[in-house]
Amino acid sequence: MMLIPTHHFRDIERKPEYLQLEKCVPPPYPGPVGTMWFIRDSCGITCAIVTWFLVLYAKFVVLFVMLIPSRDYVYSIINGIVFNLLAFLALASHCRAMLTDPRATCLVLPSP
Repeated sequence: MMLIPTHHFRDIERKPEYLQLEKCVPPPYPGPVGTMWFIRDSCGITCAIVTWFLVLYAKFVVLFVMLIPSRDYVYSIINGIVFNLLAFLALASHCRAMLTDPRATCLVLPSP
């Protein structure tokens, strides 16, 4: 009976050219440059809508329940700007992750 080693190295882990930046090229685009990547999946679309509604509801609560009724105007303005900036960045990054191609960004060229 032959013993099987507990850890197997994949071929990608053994080749050092995978770590060289000059060997990397961007992946070819299947369509024209600038096209939007989107999969029409009902579960993914539902999760995306729920995520956006949760962020928008959080904006409503923070602004209209916490900041506007506050008597400290400087506190309200500073926290309102910071919160809206972070909410915008969260929605922008979620939109970017939702609508861009998730393929690997580095392809290795064969060695000459």
